[in-house]
Amino acid sequence: MAEKAKKIYEEFIQTEAPKEVNIDHFTKAVTMKNLVEPSPSSFDMAQKRIFALMEKDSLPRFVRSEFYQELIK
Repeated sequence: MAEKAKKIYEEFIQTEAPKEVNIDHFTKAVTMKNLVEPSPSSFDMAQKRIFALMEKDSLPRFVRSEFYQELIK
């Protein structure tokens, strides 16, 4: 589990990660601290922040997009 958690952190959470997600510094710090002793809940805070951002920003933009509007016709 520790190796998988490290890989996820390095790919998505850490600053300058190849697929870095847009989360605040505090959430990144808490997530990094959680990885000292990884558990199934190590990424819970990051996941909640990402879902909230998607709900408030990404999803509404997608629903309004021309692409989506064409699909639902």
